[in-house]
Amino acid sequence: MPDFKLLGPTEVLDGDGHSHTPGGPKLRQVLALLALNAGKVVSVDVFVTELWGEVAKKAEIKTLQTHIYHLRQVLAGGIVATQAPGYALRVDPHRVDALVFPRLVDRAAEHQQVGDHRAAELVLRDALAMWTGPALADVRLGPALAPYATALHERRLRAQEMHMDARISLGLHGEVIEELRMLVAAHPLNENFHAQLITALSHTGRRTDARHAYEGLRALLHAELGVGPSFAIPDPHVRSHPGKEIRR
Repeated sequence: MPDFKLLGPTEVLDGDGHSHTPGGPKLRQVLALLALNAGKVVSVDVFVTELWGEVAKKAEIKTLQTHIYHLRQVLAGGIVATQAPGYALRVDPHRVDALVFPRLVDRAAEHQQVGDHRAAELVLRDALAMWTGPALADVRLGPALAPYATALHERRLRAQEMHMDARISLGLHGEVIEELRMLVAAHPLNENFHAQLITALSHTGRRTDARHAYEGLRALLHAELGVGPSFAIPDPHVRSHPGKEIRR
């Protein structure tokens, strides 16, 4: 049974690691819709809306049937099934990385809720390692696929925040500073990453750097949103739980 990779460029790998990824852009759209709904039926109307942005007509339905035929040529084993009112991919959802990832994030959240930061950190490390680029990186995002990509992006950000939280809670302040600087640069209006960076700097004795980071955030938020930071610089002598007070 193949594995389906959507957390980055699309890829279909067989048990030997050989790629069976369809090449055409519309084939990849069809594949992505099926994989994101593994084990469920995707209606013809949803496919047509995604591919052509309009109500299903005879010509579009015929073209969709051709795409399904070619996809079946690529994915042997009868895993692309015809099932009213559309088609379904007959694979276990655990074969689809974009379906596994949210479940791992949920499991990590359960570990964090009971204070098991070590277990949370390990699960989140594995979950984030699944990403090789933006979700559905080489797939054209129509009206059906775009919400999936957005939701996965938000889940990835949340997982990165949780991972930093877990590592800071484990006392790994020095290890996370450079990663947090990169996250802050990539997501300058994300206060959680700023709060985590400032916490890490404060707890490694770099109070001046923490103050500069805080003032930089204050200036940015004032210029962009007309508001100030929603948190204060933490006291390094108090055990911190970074970001909890500013969750969205």
